[in-house]
Amino acid sequence: MNNFNASSSLKSAGVSRLLVRLLWMLLGFGIASTLLSLLEVIAKPLYQLLASLDALVSIISLFISLISIIVFLVWLYRLHADLKNLFKEYPITPGGAIARFLIPIYSIWGIANTLSTFADRFKEEGDDLTRLSEQVRLLIGPLYGFMIGSNLVTRMALTESLKNPENKFMPFWFLLSCILDLGFSATLLQLTKTMRTAITQKAKRAIS
Repeated sequence: MNNFNASSSLKSAGVSRLLVRLLWMLLGFGIASTLLSLLEVIAKPLYQLLASLDALVSIISLFISLISIIVFLVWLYRLHADLKNLFKEYPITPGGAIARFLIPIYSIWGIANTLSTFADRFKEEGDDLTRLSEQVRLLIGPLYGFMIGSNLVTRMALTESLKNPENKFMPFWFLLSCILDLGFSATLLQLTKTMRTAITQKAKRAIS
């Protein structure tokens, strides 16, 4: 029997709401950045009039991204603290979850392991929780695809810009990078919302 009762509250509830808001903001600025990058490709004279706006959007996006990373790690830690309370034996500790996401190379396996472990555990719960667990599992592939693709394209674009700043294909590289970043933000947002819904429903079952 778990030790999660009616007097307890989900430790991850408040921070998950903040994280979702931040990811929505990041998605919005990502759309703006993508549109500006597209404008640079198809109408460069017009883009030059908005170049300062593009720079401002990039700075704000970077700031929100840094905050989102910190909030995400706090959420991940508290989420796994809740999972430890909700399930008699949950195999991943809060610290273990953080390590799986942060440690280089290890994270290549660790991120998928963390998410698939969550999906496997909720799959056994039946009804809506099984459906939500399947959604989490389906999002693992796109998350990796956008994450790896974005890193590769960004590295290639920066390397090429240092070698040849006047390369006429640079706007296409940065547009592709923006699209991949946008996909990553959207996937992470959906993943966060799905996991939040799943653990909230599980908590309601636990206290009913």
